Amino acid sequence: EFRTWLVEERHINPETISKSEEKKQISTFVEDYNTATFPQDKYYNLEAHERRMAMIRAGETLPDTGGYDPLADEKALAAQQRSARSTAASAAPATHMTKAQLEELRRVQNERIEAGKMKQLGMQVKSNAGVRMDERLR
Repeated sequence: EFRTWLVEERHINPETISKSEEKKQISTFVEDYNTATFPQDKYYNLEAHERRMAMIRAGETLPDTGGYDPLADEKALAAQQRSARSTAASAAPATHMTKAQLEELRRVQNERIEAGKMKQLGMQVKSNAGVRMDERLR
């Protein structure tokens, strides 16, 4: 790739330059290679470029090398949503409460409503009314 670049882009014969000049050209080549600033993609992979050119000369159809696929985003989003649903379905039973926990929440809610009504009527309310206590703290 370096020799091809040297001949085609720099118009320099690699057999006639000195070692110091060759080192300078190599450093320029490496810098362009690393920063991806070559004018053509053939300097990155010469064999792949030659295969592609041979296919063109033979009249074969070229494989699709990319481009924009309008359905790719939709397919990716659908796959992401499917995986999110499957993980949510597997995690869902852990978030549900048991029947006893639901009854405890209903009792606490009813106590809060009752305490609110008692306050409106000016009655004394127990300090622990409408409070859900953890079993460890009882």
